[in-house]
Amino acid sequence: MSQIIERMQTLGFSQYEAKVYLALLQQPNVTGYELAKNSGVPASKIYAILNKLIAKEVVQAIDSEPKKYIPQPPDEILSRMRGDFLETVDLVSEKLEQLYKHGDTADEHIWNLTGRNSIMRKILDFLQEAQSSIFLSVWDEELDEMASQLKKAHERGVNISIVHFGQRVLGIGQEYRHGREHQIRIERGGRRIVLIIDDKKVILGHFSENGSSNAVWTSNKGMVLLAKDYIIHDIYTILMMRKFGEAAMEIFNKI
Repeated sequence: MSQIIERMQTLGFSQYEAKVYLALLQQPNVTGYELAKNSGVPASKIYAILNKLIAKEVVQAIDSEPKKYIPQPPDEILSRMRGDFLETVDLVSEKLEQLYKHGDTADEHIWNLTGRNSIMRKILDFLQEAQSSIFLSVWDEELDEMASQLKKAHERGVNISIVHFGQRVLGIGQEYRHGREHQIRIERGGRRIVLIIDDKKVILGHFSENGSSNAVWTSNKGMVLLAKDYIIHDIYTILMMRKFGEAAMEIFNKI
């Protein structure tokens, strides 16, 4: 019971309000005096708490003598709260974005991300935003999670170029298999990812073999173009290897 009370407090209930509502769910249609005993809320405070819950449309008073109280159904309360929350998020998001766009140096910032879940969430957000182009250097482990959003971007008409470190083939856009996954994984001690969308944003991440992960993302134009050149260079290298084979490898090994 203590856990649900804590959760309800994050939704805007006080501790006493949560106790009263939970007690009413278990035994509705009771007087304030009975409710104080059932909930453990002091009798001196019970009616003030009930009035607050009535104002929140969480509890309803029945016109009887003595007055009794019943709870509003949980699904109705949660549905209303969910709607109010999403409406607030939409409004605040719009206003914050308007203010953010006035910032003179917003595009110069480099933002840090830690942990694979945070990194993958940002990557999927990027893919959803993409409107014209995607340049991606990726390993199979991450590609599996990105496949659905990449296919949706392809369906939107986004031009996609992917350098694969692995065996996966999506069958969309231009796909290039790097072919030196094993050696690179040993050299780097993990996997990297580079994603550029619309020539406007870039995210660069590293997933270590020990489980730690970190990344940065930015709209800084210089970083975006540098990362794009990195992927294009890999594409040129792959095409050269396809055409000239071992002769090209000998040249690359001298660099």
